[in-house]
Amino acid sequence: MSIRLTRRAVLLGASAMGAAGLVRTSFAAPEARTYYAVLVAATAYPNLPPKSALIGPNHDAQLVREYLLGNSPVKFDAANIILLADNLDGAIGSPTLDGILSGLAQIAAWAKRGDFVYIHYSGHGSQQPALSAGDETDGLDEILLPSDTGMWTDRTKGVPNALTDNMVGQALDAIRNKGAFVWIVLDCCNSGTATRAAPVGEDLIAERKLDPSDLGIPASEIRLATAAEESREVGEGQIERQAAFAFAEDPTSAQGITRGDLVAFFAAQSIETTPEMPLPKGQPDATKFGLFTFTIFQKLAENPNVTYRQLGHAVLQQYTADGRIRPTPLFEGALDARVFGSEIVDTPMQWPLESKGTRGSIAAGLMHRLVPGSKLAILPGPLSEMSEALGYVEVVAAKNLTSMIKPVAYEDRPLVALSDIPAGAYVRVARLEIDFSMVVARPGAVAGLEKQTADANAMLDVLAADPGRRFNIRLVDPGEEADLRLAVLPENAILRASPDGSDAPALWFLPPSGDVSLKDGSKPPFVAAVDPERLRVGAGEVLAKIFRATSLSRLAAGSDYRPEQVMVEFKLKRPSENLMKPLQQATVPRVLPGDEVHILAKNLSSKLIDINILYVGSDYSITHIDAQRLVPNATIEEGLLAFTDASFGFERMIAVLTEAPPQSAIEDLSFLAQGGVPPATRAASGQPAFSDMLRDIGLAPATRSAMKLGDKNASMGAVLIFPVETVPAS
Repeated sequence: MSIRLTRRAVLLGASAMGAAGLVRTSFAAPEARTYYAVLVAATAYPNLPPKSALIGPNHDAQLVREYLLGNSPVKFDAANIILLADNLDGAIGSPTLDGILSGLAQIAAWAKRGDFVYIHYSGHGSQQPALSAGDETDGLDEILLPSDTGMWTDRTKGVPNALTDNMVGQALDAIRNKGAFVWIVLDCCNSGTATRAAPVGEDLIAERKLDPSDLGIPASEIRLATAAEESREVGEGQIERQAAFAFAEDPTSAQGITRGDLVAFFAAQSIETTPEMPLPKGQPDATKFGLFTFTIFQKLAENPNVTYRQLGHAVLQQYTADGRIRPTPLFEGALDARVFGSEIVDTPMQWPLESKGTRGSIAAGLMHRLVPGSKLAILPGPLSEMSEALGYVEVVAAKNLTSMIKPVAYEDRPLVALSDIPAGAYVRVARLEIDFSMVVARPGAVAGLEKQTADANAMLDVLAADPGRRFNIRLVDPGEEADLRLAVLPENAILRASPDGSDAPALWFLPPSGDVSLKDGSKPPFVAAVDPERLRVGAGEVLAKIFRATSLSRLAAGSDYRPEQVMVEFKLKRPSENLMKPLQQATVPRVLPGDEVHILAKNLSSKLIDINILYVGSDYSITHIDAQRLVPNATIEEGLLAFTDASFGFERMIAVLTEAPPQSAIEDLSFLAQGGVPPATRAASGQPAFSDMLRDIGLAPATRSAMKLGDKNASMGAVLIFPVETVPAS
């Protein structure tokens, strides 16, 4: 979507901001609180078709259990974790319907006021005709599928042993009525409307949902169920997103006095699917996890101090940095409470050093963004400054939550033997690696388009080897893990009956999922596959723009400003409303043509901060909207943009914060601006500081870059991403 700038007066001054509202929780004193968990992993479905089998749920449950017992900021006792899984060490039973309900009932019996309960489900989800007429707005019950789920029988009985949304809600109520706080994560999905146009290896990515037809539900029964509720078409044209399970009511000031609060994390909205895949991305022999589960605990491992809202926002930022436009996770409930109800402590990326002889280890790994070669400073204690470093260690092997390390000579420090490191020493991340390369999956073979596909692949080889290219790509075979997928297909194979389309072949640029959705006016970019030279020029321009836009999003991983140092809030104003509503973190709002975005930002630190506002469109355009300097305690309140009806899809507002040296010029990122990739255009034509990496993006940076952490002489920085989805008015 293109944007129309509507600059308003800039208000700079020292006016005080209203204090943030106090977090209301139903927690008792920390010493009186017990932490419980129910982890459900459904992998095998013996009563369903063979394609129903999953791999990732067991890995999810194992990862979560390991985190809760060894890395959580609060103490979980193994005896208070109910693990339901098949063929998994530590499981006390199978993830059957009775097993799940019994596990939840057991927690309800144990829980008391102020306790905390974490519930995690990984497995399939689906839909069935609602068992109670009028109970669902679309006529369908959302269901979770325990391992003993059977094939559908009839309208009165539904899918045997399915776990309905009402059953889950009742089980949660029983726990909350005891006064316990509940956090539930559902890593499954229920529906999907996109078409996969580029190949993704079936052994690489699996969607965690089964269609009603896979459960033996006749299409006629689905039509009959939805006809009664057809006054509302689920998912299409809605402004507010819908979670598949509706049991997380918004908290109110009257709630929580006798009843425990609830937070619910959903992997996808009700019309989407969510995948499981090898993670972390790019790691050799990576284990298959649910994308949602892995990302939640990756961001939580990086910063255990966050609120649920901040955690949800971090998940969305990571999806954006990975180029994902679907699925759209949803986060509901008492989101401003702190995760696990833990107290706020200063927790930089540091861990106690454990050593035995010549070997050292730390309780941190891939989920903390540590990879072989990562450098960590050895500090005398957890409160030491980086300038007090005794030496450095390097990660030599990393698992998800643990790493093996060895001492190295680094910077101006000589090698220090492990035996000489004092007891109580900590290691702290000293250098953060950021990968700027873009993995591109080649187009796969298509019958009748063999020559065009061969031409496209030859063109990609030429582009990848060109020393003057403005992007860094790594080509992989069709179906392999990738940030961008290419497909050679006739225009109308995707545009269908669109007046913009033709039967001519085109090279399509698709997201990592390979999916294409034309819902709400969105279209993927493509270049007509005409003669090879025009294809090379056009594809090179598209790749350069996609690379720059996605690299800017990836830089969010290098953010080192904390929320208490700078506040940035975007607000939405609709033409029909007089009030502006804050765009809450952990949401992806749907916006319409004519809607306006305003910004409210304040520098809460004692340093000078430059703020740049950019807008990345669904066509990979980058619009530079504003660049200003914030002195300590200064505030910006300004109208930024209004949406037009030029294009639609997932887009991003980005606030770039950089620490400014005294007497310096304002950091102006207008050089990052670029035009978009129109969706129907034929081709014709050492160790940097944060701001240095921003400039590198404009010139196509090296494949990898790094930023020093904790160095008082290096400028700080942050990239805050606020995704939105632009849709037609109706």
